[in-house]
Amino acid sequence: MNARLKSQLISYSFILPYMLIAVVFAFLPFLIVIMLSFYQGTLLDLNNLKFVGLDNFKKVFMNADLYLSAFYNSLFYAIVIIPVGQITALTLALLIRRKSRTNAIFETVFFSPIIISMTAAGVILAYVLDKMGPLNYLLALFGIPEINWFGDKIMSKLGVGILEIWKGATFYTFIYIAALRNIPADYLDAAKIDGVTWWQEIWHILLPLIKNAILLGVVMTTIFMFQIYDSIYILTGGGPLRGSESIAFLIYRVTLLDDQIGLGAALSILFLLFVLLISFIQMKLLKSETEY
Repeated sequence: MNARLKSQLISYSFILPYMLIAVVFAFLPFLIVIMLSFYQGTLLDLNNLKFVGLDNFKKVFMNADLYLSAFYNSLFYAIVIIPVGQITALTLALLIRRKSRTNAIFETVFFSPIIISMTAAGVILAYVLDKMGPLNYLLALFGIPEINWFGDKIMSKLGVGILEIWKGATFYTFIYIAALRNIPADYLDAAKIDGVTWWQEIWHILLPLIKNAILLGVVMTTIFMFQIYDSIYILTGGGPLRGSESIAFLIYRVTLLDDQIGLGAALSILFLLFVLLISFIQMKLLKSETEY
């Protein structure tokens, strides 16, 4: 065995455990979902699945009105949470981008929502937003009528959005802080010598130089927003009247609660193609060749 081959085998041995995990828990399940999308049956009787070809996909398009509400809800989450969450993360990152003891304290505070599980965060927010919760109590002190967060379709979606922004924005804040701190100091020093204002520095220097980080944040948020499930399950259960049900929650309901495994698999494949299309468009629109 020559030295080059030996070196390559050693290198591949380091990534072998990850590759095995990826094959077992990602690639194989993906192939199984594709296979199941051509069958009809239930999870309780997998031995008697019936091959139906493309009937599951036809059923989705022929009964699109049954699934459009979940699609619109997912678009609502994306349209609200992506810009609000990313702007919040960028604002926080710009405020604490410089290393100091004070900013280190803020970083610790902002990091705390990340280490809290979604279940715990959802339970906390559900208590805060409850009809008899502290938020409505504070509103009553100022003469503002109580808000029924979980009894209205719009407010229930906003409640889910608040939870996702609270949990997610801090994560992207640290991505943007890392990108901002990686900008060479020479760029900022030259800008100061030229007499740029703080807004010009942000708009014409900082944001263009972290455009790739922003692209990463936007694409990741888009994928996560269309995959919203746990926050909906904890806060609203998809209600009221499926008013907060996302596409991912719809797939869960169709596959497990309605026990239509083939239809759920077909919805999953169509959902994957849609997310890939949206992500591809975003990458084309936000792509940056800037390097530093």
